[in-house]
Amino acid sequence: MKRYTFLLILSLIAGTSYSQSVDNALKYSRQEFNGTARSTAMGGAFGALGGDFSSLSINPAGIGVYRSSEFTFTPSIEYTKSKNNGFSEDKYSFTMGNVGYVASYIPRMAPEKGWQNFNFGIGYNRIANFNREGYLFNLNSGTSLLDKWADLAIGKSPDNLYSFEEKLAYDTYLINNDDELNYQSVLFGNDRMDQQKHVDEKGYIGEYVLSFGANYGHKLYLGATVGIQDLYHKSTTSYSEFSLTDNITSLNEFTFNEYMTTSGVGVNFKFGAIYKITNSLRVGAAIHTPTFYNLDETYDTSISSEFEPAIPIPDEFPEDGEAYHAFKSEFVSRTSYDLETPFRTILSAAYLFGQKGVLSVDYEMIDYSNAEFNDSDAGDLMNENQDIANSYRSTSNLRIGAEYRLTPNISIRGGYAKIGDPYKSFIDEGYNTYSAGFGIKQNNFFFDMAYQYKEYDEDFVLYSGSNDIVSLNNTNHQVRMTFGFKF
Repeated sequence: MKRYTFLLILSLIAGTSYSQSVDNALKYSRQEFNGTARSTAMGGAFGALGGDFSSLSINPAGIGVYRSSEFTFTPSIEYTKSKNNGFSEDKYSFTMGNVGYVASYIPRMAPEKGWQNFNFGIGYNRIANFNREGYLFNLNSGTSLLDKWADLAIGKSPDNLYSFEEKLAYDTYLINNDDELNYQSVLFGNDRMDQQKHVDEKGYIGEYVLSFGANYGHKLYLGATVGIQDLYHKSTTSYSEFSLTDNITSLNEFTFNEYMTTSGVGVNFKFGAIYKITNSLRVGAAIHTPTFYNLDETYDTSISSEFEPAIPIPDEFPEDGEAYHAFKSEFVSRTSYDLETPFRTILSAAYLFGQKGVLSVDYEMIDYSNAEFNDSDAGDLMNENQDIANSYRSTSNLRIGAEYRLTPNISIRGGYAKIGDPYKSFIDEGYNTYSAGFGIKQNNFFFDMAYQYKEYDEDFVLYSGSNDIVSLNNTNHQVRMTFGFKF
C-alpha cells in the first residue's frame, strides 16, 4: 500500500513521466465553495440557506429563496506562505471570486399555496486556487537522484534511454556507461549532496453557472445548475543537488527542471432541494454529478550540470581551468485526456433565530477513489486508475456558519470548516479553515467583507526512490469583498 501512497507524494515534488498523475486527479477534484464574502465568512455553509450566489454552486435550490433580482461581484486577495527548514516563500493572488446575476419572476396572480416565484441565475464562482511557491531542503544526503537514473538506465543503449530524464542525465555527463551497458553516476561511494527542490504553482478552477429554481408555497425550494468549469494549472519544479567540499567527484552541482501546464473545460450538473420544516428550521440536500473534463497538457524537462576540469572530456573543456557547464533540454510532450471527478452529496440544516441570527451546517460526502482518467493520447490508463482506487478513500467535509444581526443593517459572521483527509494510509492532508466577516446593507445596496485562514502540512520525498521525507508547511489567508445590488 505504501507504493501507491508514494506515487501520490512524488507527483507534485518529484514529477512524473505521465501527465495524468494520480495527484492531479485529487487536485482537480477538491473544491472550496467560497464565491461571495458572505459565504466565505460563514465557512461555505449555505446548503440550507440559499439567497446567496455561492449557493448556486453548493445547493442550487438556494436560488429559489430569492424574492428579488440581484447583481454581485467579489474581488479577492489571497496570500500563501510555504515554509521548510526555516526558509519561506510568499505568493499573492488577486482574483475575482464571484460575479453573478439572479433574475426573479413573481407571477402576478400566484396562489397562496402554489408556485410563488421562478428564478434564473448566471455567473461565475472561483472554486479552487493553485497558487503557491516553496522550497524544500535535504542537507548532507547520502543518496542522489543520479543513482536512481543510473539504475533505470541499466541494459539500455544511450539512444534508448528515457528521453525526459535518463537520456538528459547521460547527455550532461551525470551518468556514464561501460561496454556492457552498466551505468553509474559520477558520484563516488562516500560523496554526499545537499538537495533542494523549488516548487512554483499557479492556476485556478472557475465555475460558470447557469441555474434555475422555484419556490413552492414558501415551504419547498427546488433548483438545478449546469456548471461549466474552466481549469488552468501550471507547475514549474527545479530539483538541484550541490556537492559538499569533501567530495571526491568533479561534479559541482546539477539541476533538473520540469515544466507542466494543464488547461481544459469540464461540465457538471447539480440538483437540490430545501424544505422548511418550520419557519425557523430548514433542511437541504444536493447531489453533484461528476465533472467531466477534457484536458490538454504539455510536459518538458531540462538538465544543467557544472563540473570542475577534472572530468575526462578535454576536447570540450574551456580554457584557463574554468568549470565546465553542460545543458540539455528535451522536446515538449503534448497529450489530451478526459478526467471524471467523483460524485458529491451534501446534506444541510439551518436554524433561524427570528430576525436576529442564523446557524447553518453542511455535511459533504465524496469518494475520491472514484476519480477516473479516460481516453488519453498517452494510451491505456488502467494502472493510473488502479492507483487512484488504491490510494484514495471516501471522506467528508463539515462546514459550520453563523450570522448575527447587530442592527437591521449590520451583521457579523463566523465560520469553520473541517476538510477530510482523502488518503487511505499514513498521509494526512485534512485541514481546518477559520473565517469571520461582516455585512452592511442600505436600501438596495449591500457590502460584505470576509477573512479566511487555513494552515496545513504536506510531507514529500524529493524524488522517486528517496527515503528522505521533508515537510512543507502552508498558511493561506484570503480577504474577500462583495458588492451587491438588489432591484
